Amino acid sequence: MMILVDRLMTAAHIDRLRILGLCAHADLTVCELAEILDLRRERVARHVRRLTRADFLCGNGQRPWSSYHLNTVGKDRGLVQFLVDLLPYDDGPHKRDLERLEAVQDARAKGTACLMGNRSIQLERELP
Repeated sequence: MMILVDRLMTAAHIDRLRILGLCAHADLTVCELAEILDLRRERVARHVRRLTRADFLCGNGQRPWSSYHLNTVGKDRGLVQFLVDLLPYDDGPHKRDLERLEAVQDARAKGTACLMGNRSIQLERELP
């Protein structure tokens, strides 16, 4: 019973719920999450570490650019999916997060990356 309480307490924070909602849609770095959520990277990194320790999120392990997504194979995958399904997609903040997610994904497709702070900068691509 205490394990369930601990898991629910981990998820019971507005920023962590927002992170779960975003990571249900895409693999995202801490920097990208910070940009979308308009939060400091350090704060987002703390939340991501907590969600990862609770097996709610998985990282790809490619430091320093690790990206995170929902853990769909862990023992708590049902709980994680249930929490994400409960998120109100017509809610103002969550709707805005999803719009910002689209902007970040568009920027990624155009060759931009979040490197410093909460700003995206153009990557210089090497030509063959």
